[in-house]
Amino acid sequence: MIAAVPIRRLCPLAVVLLPSLAGGCAPESDATPGETTEASTTDASGATSADASSGGADGSTTVAVPDDAPTYYADVLPVIAAQCQACHAEGGIGSFDLGDYETAKLLAPSLAAQVASRTMPPFVASNDGSCNTFADARWLSDDEIDLFARWADAGAPEGDASLPRPQPPIPEVLAGEDIVTLSSPEGYAPVADDSGGADDYQCFLVDPGVVDAARYLVGYEVVPGNPAVTHHLIGFLVDPEATTPLGGTNASLMASLDAGSPDVPGWDCYGAAGNGVLVQGTPVTWAPGGGAFNFPTGTGIRIDPGFKLVLQMHYNLAAGDGADTTAVRLSMVDAVDREAVNALDDRFLATLFNGTNITLPPGEDSYVWKWQAPIREWDSRIAGWEQVELLGLLPHMHTLGRRMQVTIHRAADDTEQCGLYVDRWDFDWQQAFMYETPIVLSPSDQLEVVCDWDTSSKDTPTSPGLGTSNEMCLLGIYAAQAQ
Repeated sequence: MIAAVPIRRLCPLAVVLLPSLAGGCAPESDATPGETTEASTTDASGATSADASSGGADGSTTVAVPDDAPTYYADVLPVIAAQCQACHAEGGIGSFDLGDYETAKLLAPSLAAQVASRTMPPFVASNDGSCNTFADARWLSDDEIDLFARWADAGAPEGDASLPRPQPPIPEVLAGEDIVTLSSPEGYAPVADDSGGADDYQCFLVDPGVVDAARYLVGYEVVPGNPAVTHHLIGFLVDPEATTPLGGTNASLMASLDAGSPDVPGWDCYGAAGNGVLVQGTPVTWAPGGGAFNFPTGTGIRIDPGFKLVLQMHYNLAAGDGADTTAVRLSMVDAVDREAVNALDDRFLATLFNGTNITLPPGEDSYVWKWQAPIREWDSRIAGWEQVELLGLLPHMHTLGRRMQVTIHRAADDTEQCGLYVDRWDFDWQQAFMYETPIVLSPSDQLEVVCDWDTSSKDTPTSPGLGTSNEMCLLGIYAAQAQ
């Protein structure tokens, strides 16, 4: 269990802890609006190509388009539709529409640079197969990356606009017959926080209605009321009767947080569920482009009687404004074949309480700290399982984080296996990574977590903690008893 303290937003896009992740987004271009990189002509057949002349009447120089150059409508738009338009479509959270040729043309050099660096589409873990592959990965192939480079180098030719427009992938449908629908408060109008950005993090307490006996969450779907402002949602599972590190219960603490802003529903909660709120897990995570998420057949996450969900809404006002009411649809059952666990651990954070007094020294481009523990120590229920099916992992650091490496150490033969490599950590694009092929382990097998931070911007040591000025080295697991 982790107690959460809000951390101020320092960057433009935000935390996503989920199995079905946000759609790809592209950066703003450095080009000046109205500038063009090539002149075009239309031949007798109606095909469009760049002017092949070496000079125009006004003395300008243009470049001929190679015959084999990719074009927007035939080659680039299908990739954009599949990977970018969950955000960058008309009315979406992205601040520009990449389904518009003129917009994409203006951004072509920037698009090529960003996909080459794998900054966009946003996916912070390696998915090249060297350290597993993950479901719903926003990951371009090398050929697709090369496609953007060749298109930009050719002057971003348009091609045949009459071709059928490709459509984004059809989202998965929520399965189940017992669907519980929860909502954020009707008409909440997000207001940017005081960090100077365009973001608002607001938490709302909702009740899944589990009263007499435990029930199991087997799937969920998030339906944003105002897609232009809704960047992501995280549902934190909390026990209202649990005692917080600040004293008192979760229930009393959340009531106090809510009362702190009497004119608006909910409370500010950058980072997690609110200052000091004790979190059991993160069973619901969503970002644009994520349809319904159905847990593996026969598995589900236990929700005990009286437990609540705190919906952390991240709103971004860069592309729009207005009120939002987002619906969260939970697929619930009374029993499952295999109970899944969603558990969190952070031995770096634990040094606050065991007298180790670990801090990160200032002025370091790279400072590494690691910890290791048997997987059974993430949740006591795992100790009773013969084998563990590891379904996915959830890494978490704060804004100084650079990389995280998770290595599996098998107790039986002392072999190692890569579990997860986050090679370009971005606090604004966090998520859970669900394996395409789950990994079967023994409860005694160990997970080694190596965190790498950049403290070059700091003048004083950084302590572990849950606040803005602190750091974490947290790993969450999604696991079930192996069949």
